[in-house]
Amino acid sequence: MHHLSVTTSTMDVAWKLAREGAPDGTVVVADHQSAGRGRYDRSWESASGQDILCSVLLRPRVALAGELLMLAALAVVNVADSYEISAGIKWPNDVQVAGKKLAGVIAESRTGPDAGSDGGSESGPDRIAVVIGIGLNVNFDPAKAVVEAPNSTSLAAESGRHVDRSHVLETLMCSLDTHYSLITAGGTVVSTWREKLTTLGREVTVVGGKPGDSTELHGLAHDVDSIGRLIVRDEHGRDWPVAAGEVTVKDIK
Repeated sequence: MHHLSVTTSTMDVAWKLAREGAPDGTVVVADHQSAGRGRYDRSWESASGQDILCSVLLRPRVALAGELLMLAALAVVNVADSYEISAGIKWPNDVQVAGKKLAGVIAESRTGPDAGSDGGSESGPDRIAVVIGIGLNVNFDPAKAVVEAPNSTSLAAESGRHVDRSHVLETLMCSLDTHYSLITAGGTVVSTWREKLTTLGREVTVVGGKPGDSTELHGLAHDVDSIGRLIVRDEHGRDWPVAAGEVTVKDIK
């Protein structure tokens, strides 16, 4: 584990370590990021020393890459459970409490020279280097950040008390390790992840593609498949598998 007071992004540091041959399970955690990032190149805002800002380098078999975001989101849900906070997952990887964002999870994968190699059993043509970034709001005060982070929450806000970041990090890493050990041993987290999805059974709009050249799909979030794609059923009853995109869930009146 590498602990930094300040860095641009823990993901940048994790990839640097990967290129230098850092092993499977390397963790980078920071008190503050000057250029933390979320999905679609968005920034991730967090005051110094408030929250969990970490990245984990994993070197799984290529076939397991699809479940890594799932297990990371599940690990955050497990942390919330430990504080008696009921959290769910908005497909594919936003962890929410009653519709308010508690955490975000992103992943980047690389092969070849940019992936580095640890020279051990976690190397070879069937392996891939993946860095998972987790931003978990711990003592973040949503009342003071309605502009920067609207509709967000934190462990402290939900539990009504200050929360020990070191304990949160330990719980998060233990849960992540448990889920990762499961899939590397031949198991799967797909069914457990599916049970925590709050998107299923809801009317959604999925926006995909690049700005200026995007597409929209409207329909019912019917199910997910074995590799985590969201199955959206349109008004004609046709099912569309969605691998990525910005999902807006229609409010229940």
